[in-house]
Amino acid sequence: MNTDQEQFMQDEIFSLTLMATVQRAKVYSPNPSAQSRHDFQATLRSELKKITKGYKHQVDEKTHIQNIVRLTETISDQHRAILNGKKFRIGVAQKALNLYLKYLWCLGKIPQPPHCPFDFRIIAKLSDYKGPRWTDLDCEKDYRSLVAAAKLKAQGVPLAVWELQIYNNSKIKD
Repeated sequence: MNTDQEQFMQDEIFSLTLMATVQRAKVYSPNPSAQSRHDFQATLRSELKKITKGYKHQVDEKTHIQNIVRLTETISDQHRAILNGKKFRIGVAQKALNLYLKYLWCLGKIPQPPHCPFDFRIIAKLSDYKGPRWTDLDCEKDYRSLVAAAKLKAQGVPLAVWELQIYNNSKIKD
């Protein structure tokens, strides 16, 4: 892939990640300026790129969760004024990071990530999970409960692989 192709793919991956992350999650407070939204998006993109540099090699679960928490804190600190509830919730941060990693993994850019993007479709498969929806998830403990329920359901299949199979099977039926 040449530099222009690589840039195009990075732009597309980020656009898809952003759309899936903010579309239903009510990330913004009412009426943020276009400039504030642009600044938030630029920070999110920059942070995702920084974090994913560490995924060139296999990342363990502890480090991955620390990365989600760090993303939550960084975005919250820098963009509190335009965030709904003054915070970038863990559920939204995990969706952004896990989805971004999924795209990179599927393109062969990184090894298999430790988790998968948790959204309504995946959480609906987890009868043992009784926590909040991904859009409301706001603490590390609840995220760990979500991961534990998914691991139980996946029955030893890596979460990234399990989720990809569910996603692909749901698209066949759609």
